[in-house]
Amino acid sequence: MMTSQTESHGSSIQHQTSSDQPSPTPPRGMRDWFRAAGLAVTLAVVAAGLGVGAVKLGTVYLGKQPDGSFIVSSGQRIEPGTIAFSGRPIDLAISPAGDVVAVLHKREVFLINATTREVIADSNRPLNASAAFRGIAWSPDGSLLVASTDQGFLKLFRRDRDTKTLKEDGVIRLVADGEKNPVPGGMAFTKDGQTLFVAAVNRNAVVELDVAQRVVAREHPVQNLPFEVRLSEDEQTLVVSNWGGRFAREGERVQLSDQIPILIDERGAAASGTISLVDRSGGPTRHIEVDLHPSSIAVKGDRAFVACALSDTVVEVDLTKGEVVRRLPITYANLKVAGSMPNALAIRGDTLYICNGGDNAVAELDLTTSAIRGFRPVGYFPTAIELTADGRFAYVLNTKGNGSVARTLMGQAGNAHDFQGTVSVLDLSEDLATETKKVVAHNRWKTPLSVPPLKVYQGAIEHVIYIIKENRTYDEVFGDLPQGNGDPKLCSLGETVMPNHRKLAREFTLFDNGYVSGTNSADGHQWSTQGLANDYLERFYVGYSRSYSDDGADPMVFSGAGAIWDAALRKNKTLRVYGEFCDDEKNRVVPEPKDWFEVWEDRQQQTGKFRFEAVTNIPSLQPHIHPNYMYWPLWQSDQHRADLFIEDYQRLSAENRVPNLMILSLPCDHAEGTNPRYPTPRAMMADNDLALGRIVEAVSKSPQWAKTCILVIEDDAQSGPDHVDGHRTVFMAISPYVKRQFVDSSFYTTVSMLRTIELMLGLDPMNRFDALADPLNLCFTDTPNLTPYQAVPANIPLDERNPSGADMTEADRYWLEKTLSLDWSKMDRADPYWLNRINWYSIHKGKIPYPDRPGDAPSQFDDPEEEAEIIRPNQVGISDDD
Repeated sequence: MMTSQTESHGSSIQHQTSSDQPSPTPPRGMRDWFRAAGLAVTLAVVAAGLGVGAVKLGTVYLGKQPDGSFIVSSGQRIEPGTIAFSGRPIDLAISPAGDVVAVLHKREVFLINATTREVIADSNRPLNASAAFRGIAWSPDGSLLVASTDQGFLKLFRRDRDTKTLKEDGVIRLVADGEKNPVPGGMAFTKDGQTLFVAAVNRNAVVELDVAQRVVAREHPVQNLPFEVRLSEDEQTLVVSNWGGRFAREGERVQLSDQIPILIDERGAAASGTISLVDRSGGPTRHIEVDLHPSSIAVKGDRAFVACALSDTVVEVDLTKGEVVRRLPITYANLKVAGSMPNALAIRGDTLYICNGGDNAVAELDLTTSAIRGFRPVGYFPTAIELTADGRFAYVLNTKGNGSVARTLMGQAGNAHDFQGTVSVLDLSEDLATETKKVVAHNRWKTPLSVPPLKVYQGAIEHVIYIIKENRTYDEVFGDLPQGNGDPKLCSLGETVMPNHRKLAREFTLFDNGYVSGTNSADGHQWSTQGLANDYLERFYVGYSRSYSDDGADPMVFSGAGAIWDAALRKNKTLRVYGEFCDDEKNRVVPEPKDWFEVWEDRQQQTGKFRFEAVTNIPSLQPHIHPNYMYWPLWQSDQHRADLFIEDYQRLSAENRVPNLMILSLPCDHAEGTNPRYPTPRAMMADNDLALGRIVEAVSKSPQWAKTCILVIEDDAQSGPDHVDGHRTVFMAISPYVKRQFVDSSFYTTVSMLRTIELMLGLDPMNRFDALADPLNLCFTDTPNLTPYQAVPANIPLDERNPSGADMTEADRYWLEKTLSLDWSKMDRADPYWLNRINWYSIHKGKIPYPDRPGDAPSQFDDPEEEAEIIRPNQVGISDDD
């Protein structure tokens, strides 16, 4: 195995060729999973405490498969990347000489030898920031490499003529100190290398730079959120894609995207996409309507081709006339549902090469016939493509690579942030028909889809209650249940903290092979409600320099195909939403509390001191939200949320008006570290557990129970370790039609749950992810059991306080200081690396060390300077032997 390491502010990024990766350790548990042979078997398992059930043993787990491919969190299969490395990359650029490929990684750039396809030792150079959403370019002579950062400056690297390695060469700032981050993105050099143009998203402009003087020469205004800039072949025109489209006219509906007003439709999604043609000689700039989310641009002659990710099209524009001449759909055969997400382009001759982020493939389009010739498989969500000079090879960067497998491939417990990015090297001479068959199979485009012949899918279910929680893994909650595939050492919550979760799993069905598709709340809530994370989200994951829209506050994160509530409303289904996609910055508690305990006391005493106000930015959702049920902040306990839901539900039940679809946020299992203004992490998770139990009990004792299914999932599982994969999570179905005392080990993801909702309520799929997903199956029976559920009380006080004052140990003080050092201003601003360890310490009272891999570095959202010192528990008085 070839490895290359670099120290960047204390971080260490390991690069390895995927062909040499070790196979993952088979999942532990009481069953023989027959993974090596890849066998599909059915075995009757006598599960202690769960009775007897026929369990289809999992033929698929998330991660590396016996044939070397990977199953990723979307449920798709991918080919392994040719070049794999830890972390999440975003862009690449081939040097003019063609000898190296530069990769823009989260916190650095590094070089790949184009001949050996290995990462060049000691080529890693720090960005001193996170990477921007896009932007890396070589000067025409290959001497200078420029990279965009999420802090608003460009980082420069000079390539040494003798050693051919990179040396840091300063920065260029696009705005004066103190001005708002311009969010630089795509860039283009003039042929003489003297001028560099940079798309500045937050300035709605292209910044022109004098490279020799390293200063801003001028700005060229364009329209909303410029993504990329290209030069026409005569270099007289700048061609700029405007991700957010045209400016809104008076009276049109808008929503802010990081303070920039974006034209939206009734679902809250961006409703326009444009390109701007800037005349460098000073003539008027022309703006041309294209399709939604225009991103990458390829120029050939007098034509520009623009990838429009949210419309699944490439739009061809005549640069002379300034008009659209063709719209080229990027889809396979008759598969018309949305989700290809074309977002990066390369062109050679009459062939356009298109990175389809949603298909994990590169499409080849014949420009003479407008036909898609075929597809070539790459890694998880490709975001950049460049061709070699001879046109034989394509280098494709996959931002999610092989999935979150960086630890599990080494036999370690996984976390959803354990990305292994990849670069695929495509030999374009290989038979395209054969390659297309792989892509078709990996995406299941020809797999016959059938609705399981079950009563739940034939009208027996009229009410679905969809509960979305926050951040826990399967092993954290169920890891010590002998009936499931768990690791007891990772079961930090278990019976003491989560008795209702475990009772529900024992009385109904335990799912031990269910996964979230998202990674954190920003993409997790989109997956949970829309069945995908769009191109904007996947690109901004690296830096989040504009917004973190877990709550629908940024119109750029929405799918043009709509969310599950849109699907329900289109079919005239009734709807009620509790907290989900309510804006955490507009939600209010009046008056503002001093701490959680003050609000808790108000609930206990029923004094009515505080008023809760929930607000959504989504026009179509506004009539359907509960006005007092907040998603965030966590001043509102999950007991209060359960109070509001149960009161509402019982009223609607008595009136026989229970909605067809009810969506609830139950977020308190997120926890707030050892912050003294909140309860202990385990108390907040116990609060979440009891709220779930109370809700299920109330519904199960209603007349509507006979026609109800409750589905429970986390939006993401980023906060805990899991021995199978960091996406494995709490995954539940609760209904009279759910088998009792059963274990279902079928492979399911978030989109499987969404497909289940759609089939139960007769809704149309939203996009290709849920359209092609398998719904829940083995867990259901046609013989209902109407026995209601009885919630069990919490085992610990829900208002348990974190240590303070004289009661604190040295370790307590350390973790309190670490808690208070984190950014709690908004959801997930607190670096999950540290929050996970804070929660673990608090729950285990310092007696069990966090399951780290030696050499781990905190590098999710923390500042680079923070990475210089990695403090382990035994450095604050806690021995690894305790």
